[in-house]
Amino acid sequence: MNGVKLNESLLGKIAIFGGLSDAELAVVRGLLDGRAYAGGATVVEEGTSGRELFVIQEGRAGVLKRGPDGREVRIAELTAGACFGEMALVGIMRRAATVRAESPLRALVLSYANVAELAAEHPQTFTMLLMNLARDLCRRLQQADAVLGEVGVPGWPPSR
Repeated sequence: MNGVKLNESLLGKIAIFGGLSDAELAVVRGLLDGRAYAGGATVVEEGTSGRELFVIQEGRAGVLKRGPDGREVRIAELTAGACFGEMALVGIMRRAATVRAESPLRALVLSYANVAELAAEHPQTFTMLLMNLARDLCRRLQQADAVLGEVGVPGWPPSR
């Protein structure tokens, strides 16, 4: 775990690991890598490739998007238990935003290679993890839809 101690009690409370048995959590725990970042460090950068999911164990991070003028705009704050990077992991896409540590940060990292290992060796656990990720993405999309609806973006909602 690269010197980053796993907060055992946090793992079972994180939405993407919901519904997993103790035995399944133990399998997932073995696939996680721990990383530490100093305050101000960039964890992931918008537009870069990536194949990892991050779960914040401790600390605070800001989610930043580059505006049309090139300036970064802070769009969210992430704290313990929050995850990011799922779009790059599942969608095999470039990073949609920059995530920067706003305080010393400890994170758990799940790589694509370890997800593939989980799929091959523990398909039931893999399926539950993937369903949890899909639910989390659906919740985020629903929140984004609500925000767009509130601010009255022209052309929103899109006609079907």
